[in-house]
Amino acid sequence: MATRSQQGAPSNVLVLDCTLRDGGYYNDWDYSFDLVKRYVDAMAAARVDIVELGFRTLHTNQYLGATAYTTDAFIERLGIPKHLSLAVMLNAKELLQVADQRVAVRSTFARRDHSQVSMVRIAANRNEVDKLGPSIEELRELGYDVALNLMQISEVEHPHITAFGRQAKSFDVSYAYIADSFGSLRPADIAPIMKALGDGFGTSIGCHLHDNMSYALANTMEAIDAGAVIVDSTIQGMGRGPGNVRTEYLVMELARRGLTKASVQPLVNLVEHDFAELKRTYGWGSSLYYFQSANLAVHPTYVMELTKDDRYSPSEITTALDRLNERGATSFDVRRLTDAVQGEPLHFSGGRNVDDWCTARDVLIVANGPEARAKKSEIEMFIRQHQPFVLGLNAHLPIDMSLVDAVAVCHPERAMLDTSALAELNCEVVAPGELLASLGINVKRHRDVGYRVAAAQLSFDGDGAIIPHPIVAGYALSVIAHGDAKRIFLVGVDGYSETDVRHIMMQETLDRFGEQFGSIPITALTKSGYRVQQRSLFAPL
Repeated sequence: MATRSQQGAPSNVLVLDCTLRDGGYYNDWDYSFDLVKRYVDAMAAARVDIVELGFRTLHTNQYLGATAYTTDAFIERLGIPKHLSLAVMLNAKELLQVADQRVAVRSTFARRDHSQVSMVRIAANRNEVDKLGPSIEELRELGYDVALNLMQISEVEHPHITAFGRQAKSFDVSYAYIADSFGSLRPADIAPIMKALGDGFGTSIGCHLHDNMSYALANTMEAIDAGAVIVDSTIQGMGRGPGNVRTEYLVMELARRGLTKASVQPLVNLVEHDFAELKRTYGWGSSLYYFQSANLAVHPTYVMELTKDDRYSPSEITTALDRLNERGATSFDVRRLTDAVQGEPLHFSGGRNVDDWCTARDVLIVANGPEARAKKSEIEMFIRQHQPFVLGLNAHLPIDMSLVDAVAVCHPERAMLDTSALAELNCEVVAPGELLASLGINVKRHRDVGYRVAAAQLSFDGDGAIIPHPIVAGYALSVIAHGDAKRIFLVGVDGYSETDVRHIMMQETLDRFGEQFGSIPITALTKSGYRVQQRSLFAPL
Protein backbone atom coordinates (compact mmCIF):
# COMPACT_ATOMS: atom_id res chain seq x y z
CA MET A 1 0.00 0.00 0.00
CA ALA A 2 1.34 3.41 -0.95
CA THR A 3 1.94 5.78 1.95
CA ARG A 4 3.59 9.12 2.59
CA SER A 5 5.93 9.52 5.49
CA GLN A 6 5.21 13.18 6.12
CA GLN A 7 2.73 15.93 5.30
CA GLY A 8 2.92 17.10 1.68
CA ALA A 9 3.57 15.54 -1.70
CA PRO A 10 4.49 11.82 -1.82
CA SER A 11 7.71 10.60 -3.40
CA ASN A 12 5.82 8.31 -5.79
CA VAL A 13 2.28 8.54 -7.11
CA LEU A 14 0.16 5.64 -8.33
CA VAL A 15 -1.66 6.32 -11.61
CA LEU A 16 -5.00 4.53 -11.98
CA ASP A 17 -6.32 4.67 -15.53
CA CYS A 18 -10.09 4.19 -15.69
CA THR A 19 -10.70 4.97 -19.37
CA LEU A 20 -12.87 1.98 -20.24
CA ARG A 21 -14.95 2.28 -17.09
CA ASP A 22 -15.62 6.03 -17.16
CA GLY A 23 -15.72 6.26 -20.95
CA GLY A 24 -18.39 3.60 -21.13
CA TYR A 25 -21.07 6.15 -20.33
CA TYR A 26 -20.78 7.19 -23.99
CA ASN A 27 -20.97 3.78 -25.67
CA ASP A 28 -22.67 1.56 -23.07
CA TRP A 29 -19.27 -0.02 -22.34
CA ASP A 30 -19.43 -1.72 -25.73
CA TYR A 31 -15.84 -1.46 -26.97
CA SER A 32 -14.50 -3.86 -29.56
CA PHE A 33 -12.40 -6.67 -28.11
CA ASP A 34 -9.47 -5.65 -30.31
CA LEU A 35 -9.53 -2.10 -28.91
CA VAL A 36 -9.60 -3.37 -25.32
CA LYS A 37 -6.66 -5.65 -26.11
CA ARG A 38 -4.63 -2.82 -27.64
CA TYR A 39 -5.50 -0.66 -24.65
CA VAL A 40 -4.35 -3.11 -21.95
CA ASP A 41 -1.19 -3.96 -23.88
CA ALA A 42 -0.33 -0.27 -24.15
CA MET A 43 -1.04 0.28 -20.45
CA ALA A 44 1.26 -2.60 -19.54
CA ALA A 45 4.02 -1.32 -21.82
CA ALA A 46 3.65 2.19 -20.38
CA ARG A 47 3.95 0.79 -16.83
CA VAL A 48 0.75 2.47 -15.68
CA ASP A 49 0.29 1.29 -12.12
CA ILE A 50 -3.37 0.22 -12.08
CA VAL A 51 -5.99 -0.18 -14.79
CA GLU A 52 -9.66 -0.13 -13.85
CA LEU A 53 -11.08 -2.16 -16.70
CA GLY A 54 -14.73 -1.40 -16.04
CA PHE A 55 -17.67 -1.83 -13.76
CA ARG A 56 -18.79 -5.13 -12.36
CA THR A 57 -22.43 -4.20 -12.42
CA LEU A 58 -25.01 -6.31 -10.65
CA HIS A 59 -27.74 -5.38 -13.16
CA THR A 60 -28.32 -7.83 -15.99
CA ASN A 61 -31.68 -6.67 -17.34
CA GLN A 62 -30.36 -4.70 -20.32
CA TYR A 63 -27.73 -4.97 -23.02
CA LEU A 64 -24.39 -3.47 -21.99
CA GLY A 65 -20.92 -4.17 -23.32
CA ALA A 66 -18.26 -6.36 -21.75
CA THR A 67 -16.65 -3.67 -19.58
CA ALA A 68 -19.93 -3.06 -17.78
CA TYR A 69 -19.54 -6.54 -16.29
CA THR A 70 -15.77 -7.10 -16.62
CA THR A 71 -16.02 -10.76 -15.73
CA ASP A 72 -12.98 -12.85 -14.91
CA ALA A 73 -13.65 -14.90 -18.07
CA PHE A 74 -13.47 -11.75 -20.19
CA ILE A 75 -10.27 -10.64 -18.46
CA GLU A 76 -8.64 -14.03 -19.07
CA ARG A 77 -9.30 -13.70 -22.81
CA LEU A 78 -7.25 -10.50 -22.88
CA GLY A 79 -4.00 -12.19 -21.88
CA ILE A 80 -2.99 -9.29 -19.62
CA PRO A 81 0.61 -9.31 -18.33
CA LYS A 82 0.74 -10.32 -14.66
CA HIS A 83 2.62 -7.17 -13.63
CA LEU A 84 -0.34 -4.93 -14.55
CA SER A 85 -2.62 -4.43 -11.55
CA LEU A 86 -6.34 -4.52 -12.35
CA ALA A 87 -9.35 -2.97 -10.65
CA VAL A 88 -13.10 -2.96 -11.18
CA MET A 89 -15.76 -0.67 -9.74
CA LEU A 90 -19.07 -1.27 -7.99
CA ASN A 91 -21.83 1.28 -7.52
CA ALA A 92 -23.00 1.58 -3.94
CA LYS A 93 -26.53 2.18 -5.20
CA GLU A 94 -26.63 -1.30 -6.70
CA LEU A 95 -25.22 -2.93 -3.57
CA LEU A 96 -27.84 -1.25 -1.42
CA GLN A 97 -30.66 -2.47 -3.64
CA VAL A 98 -29.99 -6.19 -3.13
CA ALA A 99 -31.52 -8.25 -0.35
CA ASP A 100 -28.15 -9.45 0.96
CA GLN A 101 -24.92 -7.61 0.14
CA ARG A 102 -22.72 -10.52 1.15
CA VAL A 103 -24.52 -12.93 -1.14
CA ALA A 104 -24.36 -10.43 -4.01
CA VAL A 105 -20.61 -9.98 -3.57
CA ARG A 106 -19.97 -13.74 -3.27
CA SER A 107 -21.97 -14.43 -6.41
CA THR A 108 -20.13 -11.70 -8.36
CA PHE A 109 -16.50 -12.17 -7.25
CA ALA A 110 -14.26 -15.22 -7.08
CA ARG A 111 -11.58 -15.40 -4.43
CA ARG A 112 -8.69 -13.03 -5.14
CA ASP A 113 -6.28 -15.89 -5.83
CA HIS A 114 -8.57 -17.06 -8.66
CA SER A 115 -8.86 -13.65 -10.33
CA GLN A 116 -6.50 -11.16 -11.97
CA VAL A 117 -8.42 -8.34 -10.30
CA SER A 118 -6.65 -7.08 -7.20
CA MET A 119 -8.71 -4.01 -6.26
CA VAL A 120 -12.42 -3.28 -6.07
CA ARG A 121 -13.53 0.33 -5.82
CA ILE A 122 -16.95 1.34 -4.55
CA ALA A 123 -18.42 4.69 -5.63
CA ALA A 124 -20.83 6.08 -3.05
CA ASN A 125 -22.73 9.19 -2.13
CA ARG A 126 -22.40 10.47 1.41
CA ASN A 127 -25.72 8.98 2.56
CA GLU A 128 -24.72 5.52 1.31
CA VAL A 129 -21.30 5.10 2.91
CA ASP A 130 -22.24 3.84 6.37
CA LYS A 131 -24.43 1.05 4.91
CA LEU A 132 -21.60 -0.56 2.90
CA GLY A 133 -19.93 -2.49 5.72
CA PRO A 134 -21.15 -5.98 4.67
CA SER A 135 -19.95 -5.55 1.07
CA ILE A 136 -16.55 -4.21 2.09
CA GLU A 137 -16.04 -6.90 4.70
CA GLU A 138 -16.97 -9.62 2.21
CA LEU A 139 -14.60 -8.24 -0.45
CA ARG A 140 -11.76 -8.08 2.05
CA GLU A 141 -12.43 -11.66 3.16
CA LEU A 142 -12.16 -12.69 -0.48
CA GLY A 143 -8.72 -11.09 -0.53
CA TYR A 144 -9.32 -7.86 -2.46
CA ASP A 145 -7.97 -4.41 -1.72
CA VAL A 146 -10.93 -2.06 -1.45
CA ALA A 147 -11.05 1.64 -2.25
CA LEU A 148 -14.01 3.75 -1.15
CA ASN A 149 -14.85 6.75 -3.34
CA LEU A 150 -16.97 9.63 -2.01
CA MET A 151 -18.78 11.29 -4.90
CA GLN A 152 -20.07 14.86 -5.29
CA ILE A 153 -17.29 16.10 -3.01
CA SER A 154 -17.91 19.76 -3.86
CA GLU A 155 -21.24 19.47 -2.04
CA VAL A 156 -19.73 17.99 1.15
CA GLU A 157 -18.51 20.21 3.99
CA HIS A 158 -15.00 19.59 5.31
CA PRO A 159 -16.06 18.13 8.68
CA HIS A 160 -18.18 15.59 6.81
CA ILE A 161 -15.22 14.73 4.57
CA THR A 162 -13.18 14.01 7.69
CA ALA A 163 -16.06 11.92 9.04
CA PHE A 164 -16.10 9.98 5.77
CA GLY A 165 -12.37 9.35 6.18
CA ARG A 166 -12.94 7.97 9.67
CA GLN A 167 -15.77 5.75 8.42
CA ALA A 168 -13.57 4.43 5.59
CA LYS A 169 -10.78 3.78 8.09
CA SER A 170 -13.16 1.81 10.32
CA PHE A 171 -13.96 -0.36 7.30
CA ASP A 172 -10.21 -0.99 6.92
CA VAL A 173 -10.20 -0.12 3.20
CA SER A 174 -6.91 0.37 1.38
CA TYR A 175 -7.69 3.83 -0.03
CA ALA A 176 -10.13 6.64 0.65
CA TYR A 177 -10.99 8.68 -2.43
CA ILE A 178 -12.80 11.87 -3.28
CA ALA A 179 -14.53 12.41 -6.65
CA ASP A 180 -15.34 15.84 -8.09
CA SER A 181 -18.53 14.63 -9.76
CA PHE A 182 -19.65 18.07 -10.93
CA GLY A 183 -16.19 19.26 -11.99
CA SER A 184 -16.76 22.42 -9.97
CA LEU A 185 -13.56 22.44 -7.89
CA ARG A 186 -10.85 25.00 -8.54
CA PRO A 187 -7.18 24.53 -7.62
CA ALA A 188 -7.55 26.59 -4.44
CA ASP A 189 -10.29 24.21 -3.23
CA ILE A 190 -8.19 21.06 -3.39
CA ALA A 191 -5.70 21.24 -0.51
CA PRO A 192 -8.32 21.86 2.23
CA ILE A 193 -10.37 18.92 0.94
CA MET A 194 -7.40 16.55 0.85
CA LYS A 195 -6.37 17.70 4.33
CA ALA A 196 -9.86 17.01 5.65
CA LEU A 197 -9.78 13.55 4.08
CA GLY A 198 -6.30 12.80 5.43
CA ASP A 199 -7.29 13.99 8.91
CA GLY A 200 -9.94 11.30 9.00
CA PHE A 201 -8.30 8.46 7.08
CA GLY A 202 -4.54 8.84 7.11
CA THR A 203 -2.09 8.90 4.26
CA SER A 204 -3.52 6.51 1.64
CA ILE A 205 -5.80 8.98 -0.07
CA GLY A 206 -6.66 9.60 -3.70
CA CYS A 207 -8.77 11.64 -6.10
CA HIS A 208 -10.84 11.46 -9.27
CA LEU A 209 -11.20 14.92 -10.82
CA HIS A 210 -13.35 16.05 -13.72
CA ASP A 211 -12.50 18.59 -16.40
CA ASN A 212 -15.67 20.70 -16.68
CA MET A 213 -13.70 23.93 -16.29
CA SER A 214 -10.38 22.67 -17.72
CA TYR A 215 -8.85 22.43 -14.24
CA ALA A 216 -8.49 18.64 -14.07
CA LEU A 217 -4.71 18.49 -14.48
CA ALA A 218 -4.05 21.50 -12.24
CA ASN A 219 -6.41 20.13 -9.60
CA THR A 220 -4.78 16.70 -9.72
CA MET A 221 -1.32 18.17 -9.21
CA GLU A 222 -2.67 20.25 -6.31
CA ALA A 223 -4.08 17.06 -4.79
CA ILE A 224 -0.70 15.37 -5.12
CA ASP A 225 1.01 18.32 -3.49
CA ALA A 226 -1.54 17.99 -0.69
CA GLY A 227 -0.75 14.31 -0.15
CA ALA A 228 -2.68 12.18 -2.68
CA VAL A 229 -0.79 8.95 -3.31
CA ILE A 230 -3.13 7.57 -5.99
CA VAL A 231 -4.88 9.57 -8.76
CA ASP A 232 -7.28 8.72 -11.58
CA SER A 233 -6.96 9.60 -15.25
CA THR A 234 -8.21 8.49 -18.66
CA ILE A 235 -6.86 8.38 -22.20
CA GLN A 236 -7.85 11.57 -24.06
CA GLY A 237 -9.74 12.44 -20.86
CA MET A 238 -12.55 10.08 -21.92
CA GLY A 239 -15.33 10.02 -19.33
CA ARG A 240 -18.85 10.98 -18.49
CA GLY A 241 -19.67 14.56 -19.40
CA PRO A 242 -16.55 16.60 -20.10
CA GLY A 243 -14.24 13.80 -18.99
CA ASN A 244 -11.24 13.69 -16.70
CA VAL A 245 -7.56 14.55 -16.47
CA ARG A 246 -5.81 13.02 -19.47
CA THR A 247 -3.53 10.09 -18.67
CA GLU A 248 -1.00 11.16 -21.27
CA TYR A 249 -0.72 14.65 -19.75
CA LEU A 250 -0.63 13.37 -16.18
CA VAL A 251 2.10 10.82 -16.90
CA MET A 252 4.28 13.44 -18.59
CA GLU A 253 3.83 15.88 -15.70
CA LEU A 254 4.53 13.23 -13.05
CA ALA A 255 7.58 11.99 -14.96
CA ARG A 256 8.90 15.56 -15.16
CA ARG A 257 8.66 15.74 -11.38
CA GLY A 258 10.13 12.28 -10.87
CA LEU A 259 6.92 10.96 -9.30
CA THR A 260 6.25 7.99 -11.61
CA LYS A 261 8.03 5.29 -13.56
CA ALA A 262 5.30 5.31 -16.20
CA SER A 263 6.13 6.44 -19.74
CA VAL A 264 3.86 8.12 -22.25
CA GLN A 265 5.53 6.77 -25.39
CA PRO A 266 3.71 3.39 -25.50
CA LEU A 267 0.40 5.27 -25.23
CA VAL A 268 0.85 7.60 -28.20
CA ASN A 269 -0.84 5.46 -30.87
CA LEU A 270 -3.69 4.71 -28.50
CA VAL A 271 -4.12 8.41 -27.79
CA GLU A 272 -3.83 9.78 -31.31
CA HIS A 273 -5.55 6.99 -33.23
CA ASP A 274 -8.03 4.84 -31.29
CA PHE A 275 -9.28 7.31 -28.71
CA ALA A 276 -8.99 10.37 -30.92
CA GLU A 277 -11.48 8.64 -33.21
CA LEU A 278 -13.78 7.87 -30.27
CA LYS A 279 -13.58 11.50 -29.21
CA ARG A 280 -14.61 12.65 -32.68
CA THR A 281 -17.58 10.30 -32.44
CA TYR A 282 -18.78 11.13 -28.92
CA GLY A 283 -17.43 14.64 -28.42
CA TRP A 284 -16.54 14.69 -24.74
CA GLY A 285 -14.46 17.54 -23.37
CA SER A 286 -14.94 20.79 -21.49
CA SER A 287 -17.34 23.32 -23.01
CA LEU A 288 -19.47 26.30 -22.14
CA TYR A 289 -22.28 23.98 -21.04
CA TYR A 290 -20.09 21.85 -18.78
CA PHE A 291 -18.52 24.96 -17.30
CA GLN A 292 -22.00 26.27 -16.54
CA SER A 293 -23.15 22.95 -15.06
CA ALA A 294 -20.06 22.87 -12.84
CA ASN A 295 -20.73 26.38 -11.55
CA LEU A 296 -24.34 25.45 -10.82
CA ALA A 297 -23.63 21.99 -9.35
CA VAL A 298 -25.88 20.42 -12.00
CA HIS A 299 -25.13 16.78 -12.76
CA PRO A 300 -23.15 16.50 -16.05
CA THR A 301 -25.51 13.87 -17.46
CA TYR A 302 -28.03 16.67 -18.04
CA VAL A 303 -25.56 18.34 -20.41
CA MET A 304 -24.91 15.03 -22.17
CA GLU A 305 -28.63 14.55 -22.78
CA LEU A 306 -29.32 18.14 -23.85
CA THR A 307 -26.47 18.28 -26.34
CA LYS A 308 -27.53 15.00 -27.96
CA ASP A 309 -30.70 16.69 -29.24
CA ASP A 310 -30.22 19.13 -32.11
CA ARG A 311 -33.68 20.61 -31.45
CA TYR A 312 -32.24 22.64 -28.59
CA SER A 313 -30.42 25.85 -29.40
CA PRO A 314 -27.48 27.03 -27.25
CA SER A 315 -29.72 29.52 -25.47
CA GLU A 316 -32.30 26.81 -24.72
CA ILE A 317 -29.61 24.57 -23.24
CA THR A 318 -28.22 27.27 -20.97
CA THR A 319 -31.74 28.24 -19.92
CA ALA A 320 -32.57 24.62 -19.12
CA LEU A 321 -29.42 24.37 -16.97
CA ASP A 322 -30.48 27.47 -15.07
CA ARG A 323 -33.89 25.91 -14.44
CA LEU A 324 -32.26 22.68 -13.27
CA ASN A 325 -30.16 24.66 -10.82
CA GLU A 326 -33.28 26.32 -9.41
CA ARG A 327 -34.94 22.93 -8.92
CA GLY A 328 -31.90 21.11 -7.53
CA ALA A 329 -30.25 18.69 -9.95
CA THR A 330 -27.32 17.04 -8.19
CA SER A 331 -28.47 13.65 -9.44
CA PHE A 332 -29.85 12.79 -12.86
CA ASP A 333 -33.59 12.39 -13.24
CA VAL A 334 -35.13 12.28 -16.68
CA ARG A 335 -38.44 13.71 -15.49
CA ARG A 336 -36.63 16.73 -14.06
CA LEU A 337 -34.87 17.15 -17.40
CA THR A 338 -38.16 17.00 -19.29
CA ASP A 339 -39.63 19.73 -17.11
CA ALA A 340 -36.51 21.88 -17.51
CA VAL A 341 -36.40 21.76 -21.30
CA GLN A 342 -40.10 22.55 -21.61
CA GLY A 343 -40.00 25.51 -19.25
CA GLU A 344 -43.18 27.54 -19.39
CA PRO A 345 -45.86 25.77 -21.46
CA LEU A 346 -45.87 26.95 -25.09
CA HIS A 347 -49.02 28.45 -26.57
CA PHE A 348 -49.32 29.71 -30.14
CA SER A 349 -52.71 30.90 -31.28
CA GLY A 350 -54.04 29.99 -34.69
CA GLY A 351 -57.01 28.51 -36.45
CA ARG A 352 -58.50 25.06 -36.20
CA ASN A 353 -59.44 24.46 -39.83
CA VAL A 354 -58.75 20.75 -40.15
CA ASP A 355 -62.32 19.39 -40.06
CA ASP A 356 -62.61 16.56 -42.58
CA TRP A 357 -59.03 17.28 -43.69
CA CYS A 358 -58.17 13.62 -44.19
CA THR A 359 -61.50 11.91 -43.51
CA ALA A 360 -61.38 8.14 -43.91
CA ARG A 361 -57.91 8.30 -45.45
CA ASP A 362 -54.73 6.52 -44.47
CA VAL A 363 -52.12 9.02 -43.33
CA LEU A 364 -48.38 8.37 -43.61
CA ILE A 365 -46.28 10.43 -41.20
CA VAL A 366 -42.72 10.79 -42.46
CA ALA A 367 -39.88 11.72 -40.10
CA ASN A 368 -36.22 12.14 -40.99
CA GLY A 369 -34.86 9.22 -38.95
CA PRO A 370 -32.09 6.92 -40.19
CA GLU A 371 -34.58 4.18 -41.10
CA ALA A 372 -36.44 6.51 -43.44
CA ARG A 373 -33.22 7.65 -45.06
CA ALA A 374 -32.15 4.05 -45.55
CA LYS A 375 -35.54 3.08 -47.03
CA LYS A 376 -36.09 6.19 -49.18
CA SER A 377 -36.90 4.32 -52.41
CA GLU A 378 -39.14 1.81 -50.68
CA ILE A 379 -41.13 4.57 -48.93
CA GLU A 380 -41.62 6.41 -52.23
CA MET A 381 -42.80 3.15 -53.84
CA PHE A 382 -45.23 2.61 -50.95
CA ILE A 383 -46.67 6.10 -51.41
CA ARG A 384 -47.16 5.66 -55.16
CA GLN A 385 -48.79 2.28 -54.67
CA HIS A 386 -51.10 3.02 -51.73
CA GLN A 387 -51.74 6.77 -52.19
CA PRO A 388 -51.88 7.75 -48.49
CA PHE A 389 -52.09 11.35 -47.34
CA VAL A 390 -48.42 12.15 -46.64
CA LEU A 391 -47.60 14.46 -43.74
CA GLY A 392 -43.96 15.30 -43.08
CA LEU A 393 -42.51 16.31 -39.73
CA ASN A 394 -40.62 19.58 -40.32
CA ALA A 395 -39.19 20.80 -43.60
CA HIS A 396 -36.31 18.42 -44.26
CA LEU A 397 -37.50 14.98 -45.34
CA PRO A 398 -35.62 12.08 -46.93
CA ILE A 399 -38.15 11.48 -49.74
CA ASP A 400 -39.19 13.19 -52.97
CA MET A 401 -41.06 16.30 -51.75
CA SER A 402 -43.48 16.12 -54.70
CA LEU A 403 -45.02 13.11 -52.90
CA VAL A 404 -45.68 15.11 -49.72
CA ASP A 405 -49.12 16.66 -49.18
CA ALA A 406 -48.19 18.77 -46.15
CA VAL A 407 -45.54 19.31 -43.50
CA ALA A 408 -46.23 20.12 -39.85
CA VAL A 409 -44.16 22.65 -37.90
CA CYS A 410 -44.58 23.68 -34.27
CA HIS A 411 -41.25 24.12 -32.45
CA PRO A 412 -39.98 27.74 -32.61
CA GLU A 413 -36.27 26.92 -32.74
CA ARG A 414 -36.68 24.29 -35.45
CA ALA A 415 -38.92 26.59 -37.47
CA MET A 416 -36.32 29.35 -37.26
CA LEU A 417 -33.58 26.98 -38.47
CA ASP A 418 -35.83 25.84 -41.34
CA THR A 419 -36.93 29.35 -42.45
CA SER A 420 -35.50 29.11 -45.98
CA ALA A 421 -36.61 25.53 -46.54
CA LEU A 422 -40.17 26.29 -45.41
CA ALA A 423 -40.40 29.27 -47.78
CA GLU A 424 -39.46 27.05 -50.73
CA LEU A 425 -42.01 24.29 -50.09
CA ASN A 426 -44.80 23.84 -52.62
CA CYS A 427 -46.84 21.64 -50.30
CA GLU A 428 -49.08 22.94 -47.54
CA VAL A 429 -47.40 24.02 -44.27
CA VAL A 430 -49.44 23.26 -41.15
CA ALA A 431 -48.31 25.65 -38.41
CA PRO A 432 -49.68 28.26 -36.02
CA GLY A 433 -49.99 31.58 -37.81
CA GLU A 434 -48.69 33.35 -34.71
CA LEU A 435 -45.54 31.23 -34.77
CA LEU A 436 -44.74 31.94 -38.43
CA ALA A 437 -45.48 35.63 -38.03
CA SER A 438 -43.28 35.96 -34.94
CA LEU A 439 -40.36 34.49 -36.88
CA GLY A 440 -41.03 36.37 -40.11
CA ILE A 441 -41.54 33.14 -42.07
CA ASN A 442 -43.53 33.34 -45.30
CA VAL A 443 -44.78 30.14 -46.93
CA LYS A 444 -46.57 29.53 -50.22
CA ARG A 445 -49.49 27.54 -48.77
CA HIS A 446 -50.45 27.76 -45.13
CA ARG A 447 -52.98 25.92 -42.97
CA ASP A 448 -53.23 27.86 -39.71
CA VAL A 449 -53.60 25.55 -36.69
CA GLY A 450 -52.72 26.73 -33.21
CA TYR A 451 -51.55 24.64 -30.27
CA ARG A 452 -50.78 24.74 -26.58
CA VAL A 453 -48.84 22.41 -24.31
CA ALA A 454 -50.70 20.88 -21.36
CA ALA A 455 -49.27 18.07 -19.25
CA ALA A 456 -50.56 14.57 -20.01
CA GLN A 457 -53.09 15.79 -22.61
CA LEU A 458 -53.49 15.18 -26.32
CA SER A 459 -56.69 16.50 -27.84
CA PHE A 460 -58.13 19.36 -29.89
CA ASP A 461 -60.28 22.33 -28.92
CA GLY A 462 -61.28 25.80 -30.11
CA ASP A 463 -57.66 27.03 -29.92
CA GLY A 464 -56.27 24.13 -31.95
CA ALA A 465 -54.15 21.18 -30.85
CA ILE A 466 -53.44 20.33 -27.21
CA ILE A 467 -50.26 18.29 -26.80
CA PRO A 468 -48.32 16.93 -23.78
CA HIS A 469 -44.89 18.02 -25.05
CA PRO A 470 -43.71 20.60 -27.61
CA ILE A 471 -42.78 18.05 -30.25
CA VAL A 472 -44.01 18.14 -33.82
CA ALA A 473 -45.14 14.50 -33.82
CA GLY A 474 -47.69 15.27 -31.10
CA TYR A 475 -48.92 18.33 -32.98
CA ALA A 476 -49.28 16.27 -36.16
CA LEU A 477 -51.12 13.45 -34.40
CA SER A 478 -53.61 15.83 -32.81
CA VAL A 479 -54.30 17.53 -36.14
CA ILE A 480 -54.67 14.20 -37.98
CA ALA A 481 -57.03 12.80 -35.35
CA HIS A 482 -59.24 15.88 -35.57
CA GLY A 483 -59.08 15.60 -39.36
CA ASP A 484 -60.73 12.18 -38.97
CA ALA A 485 -58.03 9.92 -40.40
CA LYS A 486 -58.73 6.22 -40.95
CA ARG A 487 -55.29 4.80 -40.10
CA ILE A 488 -51.90 6.31 -39.30
CA PHE A 489 -48.60 4.86 -40.49
CA LEU A 490 -45.15 5.98 -39.33
CA VAL A 491 -41.81 5.85 -41.14
CA GLY A 492 -38.51 7.22 -39.83
CA VAL A 493 -39.84 7.44 -36.27
CA ASP A 494 -36.96 5.35 -34.98
CA GLY A 495 -36.67 6.32 -31.32
CA TYR A 496 -33.68 6.72 -29.02
CA SER A 497 -32.47 4.98 -25.88
CA GLU A 498 -35.27 4.51 -23.36
CA THR A 499 -33.67 7.02 -20.95
CA ASP A 500 -33.32 9.73 -23.61
CA VAL A 501 -35.67 12.64 -22.93
CA ARG A 502 -36.67 12.75 -26.61
CA HIS A 503 -37.72 9.10 -26.46
CA ILE A 504 -39.69 9.61 -23.26
CA MET A 505 -41.58 12.62 -24.59
CA MET A 506 -42.49 10.81 -27.81
CA GLN A 507 -43.58 7.65 -26.01
CA GLU A 508 -45.79 9.65 -23.66
CA THR A 509 -47.29 11.41 -26.68
CA LEU A 510 -48.06 8.07 -28.35
CA ASP A 511 -49.54 6.75 -25.12
CA ARG A 512 -51.82 9.78 -24.75
CA PHE A 513 -52.92 9.40 -28.38
CA GLY A 514 -53.82 5.75 -27.81
CA GLU A 515 -55.89 6.67 -24.74
CA GLN A 516 -57.74 9.49 -26.49
CA PHE A 517 -58.04 8.21 -30.06
CA GLY A 518 -57.88 4.44 -29.70
CA SER A 519 -60.14 3.94 -32.71
CA ILE A 520 -57.41 5.26 -35.02
CA PRO A 521 -54.64 2.63 -35.22
CA ILE A 522 -51.00 3.71 -35.41
CA THR A 523 -48.50 1.38 -37.05
CA ALA A 524 -44.76 1.83 -37.64
CA LEU A 525 -43.69 0.59 -41.07
CA THR A 526 -39.97 1.01 -40.44
CA LYS A 527 -38.08 -0.16 -37.36
CA SER A 528 -39.08 1.78 -34.27
CA GLY A 529 -38.03 1.60 -30.65
CA TYR A 530 -41.37 2.90 -29.41
CA ARG A 531 -44.18 0.84 -27.91
CA VAL A 532 -46.34 0.97 -31.01
CA GLN A 533 -47.75 -1.62 -33.38
CA GLN A 534 -45.02 -2.70 -35.83
CA ARG A 535 -45.50 -3.83 -39.40
CA SER A 536 -43.12 -4.07 -42.33
CA LEU A 537 -43.07 -1.56 -45.15
CA PHE A 538 -42.79 -4.58 -47.46
CA ALA A 539 -45.85 -6.47 -46.16
CA PRO A 540 -49.16 -6.04 -47.96
CA LEU A 541 -51.64 -3.73 -46.23
